[in-house]
Amino acid sequence: MTTWTLDDFEFVVLWERLREGLLPRPFTYISRIPLERDYQRARREIRERLRTTVSAELERAIDVVARPDIRVLVRGVDGDNPGDPRGSIRMLAVRRGANGYLLTQRPGETIQHSAGFTITDCDPLRLADRVVAALPAMPGGGHDVVLPIPDEPSCYDDHVALPRISAAWHDTHESLGRQFLQQQPARVGTIEIIQGISVFGPRGRSARRLHWRDLPDDGRYVIPNRQPYSAHSADEERFVRLINHEIAAVVSAIKDQRS
Repeated sequence: MTTWTLDDFEFVVLWERLREGLLPRPFTYISRIPLERDYQRARREIRERLRTTVSAELERAIDVVARPDIRVLVRGVDGDNPGDPRGSIRMLAVRRGANGYLLTQRPGETIQHSAGFTITDCDPLRLADRVVAALPAMPGGGHDVVLPIPDEPSCYDDHVALPRISAAWHDTHESLGRQFLQQQPARVGTIEIIQGISVFGPRGRSARRLHWRDLPDDGRYVIPNRQPYSAHSADEERFVRLINHEIAAVVSAIKDQRS
């Protein structure tokens, strides 16, 4: 297993040099260099240094990140204070052919700053395992919980990655769902599984989404973004299975497009 460690500016310059354009989601970058001329000078210096130090293996990794078959985007925040950088989680797992990689943004001084990036190669068929292993450890919750149908078709709050659930309940037996959603989570997040390239263009890309909630004194729950809405008690093994289920759905869509 190979791991590359880059500071935030190095990663930005490397991405510009090999791919150009904005950083891949969910990554962010804010420069700490106040003056434009100083920024451009530092950028040129890093570009020249990377020209002789970047290996062919790292260039291949960046190329896979830019043009993957499948990407898995991971975003998590502190449940009490979503703006706390210490609770920020930004990861991207990608695969193409026989190559797989997990990229992690280390949190900086604010939610938008970065302290650097790591890129680690991995088995392309075990992206889910690597993602779950990289998350903060948490046992599975006590039991599965049935959730109500949200009021709105677009029912997710991207800021804290939580479903916006109506206070009006369609079934009195969903009281457990009410209790579940009223609990303050320690951490919340989303995992998006997205097709890399579609023969039908960007709008033809298949995508799936999972939400997770870590409840204090209980455990981790995963909520697939589809009806019937349920919060699944998820230890590491079950979390991996749930992600792999969504990856399999995207793979199936890719095969259908290519047939």
